[in-house]
Amino acid sequence: MKKVLLATTMFVAGASAAAAEVTISGYGRFGAEYVENRGAGLSDTIISSRLRFNIDATTETDAGVTFGARLRFQNDDGDVATVGNNARFSASFSGFTVSVGNVDTAFDSVALTYNSEMGYQDSSFGDSEAAFFAYNSKVGPANYMGVSATYSFGGANLYFSYVNPDQTVSTLPVGISEEIGIAADYTAGQFTVAAAFTSDAAGIVGNDIAFIGAAYAINDAANVGLNYYDNGTTAGGVDRGNQATIYGNYTFGATTVRAYLSDRENDPDTAYGIGADYALGEGARLSGSIQGDFNGNTAADLGVRFNF
Repeated sequence: MKKVLLATTMFVAGASAAAAEVTISGYGRFGAEYVENRGAGLSDTIISSRLRFNIDATTETDAGVTFGARLRFQNDDGDVATVGNNARFSASFSGFTVSVGNVDTAFDSVALTYNSEMGYQDSSFGDSEAAFFAYNSKVGPANYMGVSATYSFGGANLYFSYVNPDQTVSTLPVGISEEIGIAADYTAGQFTVAAAFTSDAAGIVGNDIAFIGAAYAINDAANVGLNYYDNGTTAGGVDRGNQATIYGNYTFGATTVRAYLSDRENDPDTAYGIGADYALGEGARLSGSIQGDFNGNTAADLGVRFNF
């Protein structure tokens, strides 16, 4: 992804030089979205859009430690204003990163879990239906605080995250708890495997969720994968059901075709998706998909996404 330099890189004079910079990156997307039975009194077809800016500031110390912070500003169709989110702070050294604040959580960061997504909105009914904490793109709950750690070496990545829904109180309300997550992924040649586990996900006591996935790159143009999710429970203790998603994609020229099937316990239908991307160059693409949910409803989208 290309980044636009907002501030001239500053070099600090001395025995060794440290550098600080502020950059902006993000994406825009817009197009038509159709959702069958969207809701009573609601139109099934709308124009859906999003504009996202990530503002990242980093500085590197003489010892090689990189300190950083991120803010995000995002506008989605239907929003009355463009708002920022809560900050994330980090420190990185030699493949190890610790973050605090509005952190990326282990379950949300591990490889493969979103590989079935398609369309210009990057959506999939094959994604986990579990409730869990993740990086908040807009203003999060008051007093929400997370801590995360990642370590990368060779083809492996390890993840840990802890989120307290309200760090200011000594005792959380009944039924609410801190979320703790761990995850790992590893790539060796054409194979990638990944796994994650989170206890009391989304702060819901007893909502323990899990994920395991594997993918195989047949060649540079095609890959297939299988994801399995334990989606945990709702706040009321209702089992969300285990879920299995098989997916694959194939690229020829500027075109990538995608497909998936997903089956979830206790649902009447198997979810599916068929989609395609056409690369326009410089991080832009034309994408579309037709997908069916677990209740037999159809969704479709066609639009453009461009990264900057």
